[in-house]
Amino acid sequence: MMVIMSIMTLNKKENGFTMLELVVYIGMSSIVLAAVMKVYVTNTYINSSQKGMTEMFQNIRGAMQIMTREIRMAGCDPLVTNKGRSVTSGDYLGFLDNSSDLLNTDDDSIHFTHDSTGEADGWAYSENENIAYYVKGTGSNKKLYRWCDISKKEYLLATDIKEFKIEYYDDDGNKLNMAKDSSRANVRVVKISITGQTEKPDILSKKKKEAELTTYVRVRNLDL
Repeated sequence: MMVIMSIMTLNKKENGFTMLELVVYIGMSSIVLAAVMKVYVTNTYINSSQKGMTEMFQNIRGAMQIMTREIRMAGCDPLVTNKGRSVTSGDYLGFLDNSSDLLNTDDDSIHFTHDSTGEADGWAYSENENIAYYVKGTGSNKKLYRWCDISKKEYLLATDIKEFKIEYYDDDGNKLNMAKDSSRANVRVVKISITGQTEKPDILSKKKKEAELTTYVRVRNLDL
């Protein structure tokens, strides 16, 4: 009888855990679980940051493509009607000035016309022939808009714009002063710079990430 009880006690000790072993097991499991959770949370933060950057680049790249395509058409004049017009004429085809600062051709907005929609008629009165781009808002969180004269409406093109800058150059690469009316007739290259930022602050740095996209647009139709 004593032998049988000894064997049962021995088997019980071999198959079970002591309290110390259980505590060590729980402690090690907690450490492993904490490490796994830290990796998961870090990867989530990184993915969120990358998603914000991707959306920002898509935002400014899409706006830049639209602007580049349309600005190349500035001054398109199939009927050569601009020969008798000056840059201050109301029907001038090219870069324009305006009483509204948003519709000026200057360092933070651009306004231009072209005769290229449908059959040429010598005028920029058809849809999408009188176009302006500008930003509205304060501080570092502005919105970029496209304005169309035919509808007298503005259309939101991009959000979360920190800075929108435009520079103008003549055929020799000299930077032009757009405060002078005569400069608009000499524009041959337009430099556009858009600085975008993520919609939300980065989770890791606690700051909004930024990126600048710059392009040079060769204006094809102005006495070239």
